[in-house]
Amino acid sequence: MRQWFTMKAQDKTAEIVIYDEIGKSWWGEETVSAKQFLDDLTALGDVENVTLRINSPGGDVFDGVAIHNALKNHKATVTAQIDGIAASAASFIAMAADKIVMPSNSFMLIHGASGLSIGNADDMRAVADDLDRIDKSLTSTYVARTKSTTAKVKALMKEGRLMDAAEAKQWGFADEVTSEKKMAAKFSLRLLPKAAADRFRAETGTEPGEPSPADPEVPEVPPAPPAPPKEEPPAEAPPAETEPVPAASSAKVITLDAAKKQGIEEHRAYVASVTDLCTLASTPERVGGYVRANTPIEQVRKELLAVRAAETVMPHHPLVPPAAPATAWNKITDKINARFRK
Repeated sequence: MRQWFTMKAQDKTAEIVIYDEIGKSWWGEETVSAKQFLDDLTALGDVENVTLRINSPGGDVFDGVAIHNALKNHKATVTAQIDGIAASAASFIAMAADKIVMPSNSFMLIHGASGLSIGNADDMRAVADDLDRIDKSLTSTYVARTKSTTAKVKALMKEGRLMDAAEAKQWGFADEVTSEKKMAAKFSLRLLPKAAADRFRAETGTEPGEPSPADPEVPEVPPAPPAPPKEEPPAEAPPAETEPVPAASSAKVITLDAAKKQGIEEHRAYVASVTDLCTLASTPERVGGYVRANTPIEQVRKELLAVRAAETVMPHHPLVPPAAPATAWNKITDKINARFRK
């Protein structure tokens, strides 16, 4: 299970380190939950000062909002230090701090929320409306922090601006710029927009570096485990867009475009499976509800089996379903199981 944060407390002070993708994974990895973060924050006890160290490419927007609010409402004085990069959801979390400090070689990236949707026009419009509402919330938080205008912040978000420390301070996203420090942690840049990832590599010379045991500034954070085999980029992905993997890192890297394509293909397979089941059960009207709720295939199968059985039971044989539907269900479940084993 990928551990993307650590916490420790001593006396009245505490240190929180976020050095990886935040919250649940888009790529099916098992990760520590945002709820665990909130539970651990509470478990720190009666601390007065919290140092929040960030080197993260972002992650789940709702987990980021929950963490931001928890830190914002915490009674301790929170100082955020951007050790490498605070991008996307990580930048939003940083906004909860009472003070934001950035070494001169660190970065911050803000941009609008993104998501995937497959369905009809109404489904697409619903997702677009949701993204607009999320962006409105993010924008208001950035505006409140920077004392800038909504129009200027929206322009930065639309651009997907990767700001260095000096620029972030100029815009009001940081309060203090210090001397540069060695970057640490190992993670993919797959969540960053391509232009931002390219600039990050160009200015740092590499992906985020590995922790140095000789550097007391670098906390000991467990590296991310290798990604599951299904996360490998498709063979047809253009070689030029493949992100380099550091020689000492065991984590697989996937481009943002390849990840999106893989996510779409997996979602299509899921929708096709739900559609097959609902069609066989003569309940096509249930497809949209299951897909919007992202109901697991096994749960869909069980619910539709129950519906089908209830419709086909004869009064004088209340516990014996007809043989023909059972045979058909066996065929379709075999088909779906075979699809998901590939």
